[in-house]
Amino acid sequence: MDTARLVRERVANAPERSFVAVADMVWPRHAVECELSRLAGRGEVVRVRKGLYWKGPMTRLGMPLPGAMEVGLAVGGIGAGPAGLSAAHLLGLTTQVPATETIAVAGRVPAPVPGVRFVSRSVERRVNELRHAEVAVIEVLRDGPAVVESPWRRLGEIIGSLAGDGEIRMSVVNAELRVEHHPLARHRWAELT
Repeated sequence: MDTARLVRERVANAPERSFVAVADMVWPRHAVECELSRLAGRGEVVRVRKGLYWKGPMTRLGMPLPGAMEVGLAVGGIGAGPAGLSAAHLLGLTTQVPATETIAVAGRVPAPVPGVRFVSRSVERRVNELRHAEVAVIEVLRDGPAVVESPWRRLGEIIGSLAGDGEIRMSVVNAELRVEHHPLARHRWAELT
């Protein structure tokens, strides 16, 4: 088995603007890490942190780095999503761009990433495989009108639009809010829906 060839094929088949994780590959870890390191040396991927690489679009100036939000979501894993001002910005409820992205993660906070602040939330978000937009909605409900510039009722319109587009699943958000530890989030959800 030629692990290096398999890793090169995996990277070649990965879409642009995606992450390649050592942990997602079933071949011997050391061989995978060595080949990804070689690919990074040739500029085919960029090392983001130990075990995580970025395949971006190739430009005349090289490969641009991923944004802090993209890195934070990739590191946060399943059930992670934006929180605070980052969530309000993602949902279009504020024009403010956060200097540091805030990412809510399901369970323990991962090691720090430049430009990203992680906050810990219930592991249920990973179990229920919440999408980024679903986490953003719940986080804005937790923070309330303090993080939005738009009228609060606009959140209800955005939720309806996201549900119509299939970006959020109302049943999953409902289930998650039933076990949400933040009582005001549950109350605000009930008022909006």
